[in-house]
Amino acid sequence: MIRDSLLISLLSLIDDPDKIVREAVWSKLKEMGEDAVAEMEALIPQLSERINLNFLHSIIKELKLEHTLKKIKNYLLNPDPLLLDGLLLVTSAIRPDTDKVKYITIIQDIADDMLTEISDKRTAVENLEIFNYIFYKRVGFKHVDESVTKVDNAIITDVLETKMGNIFTIPLCYFLLARYTGLPVYPVIVGRSFTPAYLDNSDEILFFINIFKEGLIFSENERDANISPRVGLDKALVSIYADHLNYLFKAAEDNERVQIMGKVLECFGNERYIN
Repeated sequence: MIRDSLLISLLSLIDDPDKIVREAVWSKLKEMGEDAVAEMEALIPQLSERINLNFLHSIIKELKLEHTLKKIKNYLLNPDPLLLDGLLLVTSAIRPDTDKVKYITIIQDIADDMLTEISDKRTAVENLEIFNYIFYKRVGFKHVDESVTKVDNAIITDVLETKMGNIFTIPLCYFLLARYTGLPVYPVIVGRSFTPAYLDNSDEILFFINIFKEGLIFSENERDANISPRVGLDKALVSIYADHLNYLFKAAEDNERVQIMGKVLECFGNERYIN
């Protein structure tokens, strides 16, 4: 009750004409943590007569974004963070109520199916062929929207549900499932793009993978030999995902989401992997 009273008092001052008061209130609301946001939502009926509801919803939305940005920064400080965690955090910036458990379950169920057939006793090529068959044929992941214009094919959570994605999100699903099955498939950064590759125990490239041709294996000789490649970390994939969403929202002139993605990309610094 004391906490509710404090929240009501703070929110009543959030639009105070004094800038110093507004800044102090905002700082205190952020300091109270993520749980306070849920409590604020529960207090909306009590606050409806004191504060404009649209304004209140915008404050709650902005607070959720602040907490998500903080999580992204903490994620990037981790030397070996999980790929799915990063992708879901970026998605949460534009969809604050993203259900993390739901999408972990989707990935885990598919990976469990793959792991019934993938084995240490098989060669790398054999295991990848099994992986590809399940990914493309049994589960049905499919490339659509090559021009990257449709939101449904660009947001990773939608793609995990529909199995239809674009030139960025289908590879991300491929990498995600590789992580959960233990296959050493990583992005090899070449210039401003990346190519999936299968690594050996020494992190050397065994072969490359064409995800756009149902996981077709090809050799380094078939890649541009004039550009020096480097193996990218999963953080690079999360950055690519954020960049690709930023590109999509700019093309769609979705200014609100462009501003959100701008704040997300600030967390990653200056390094970019796509144009």
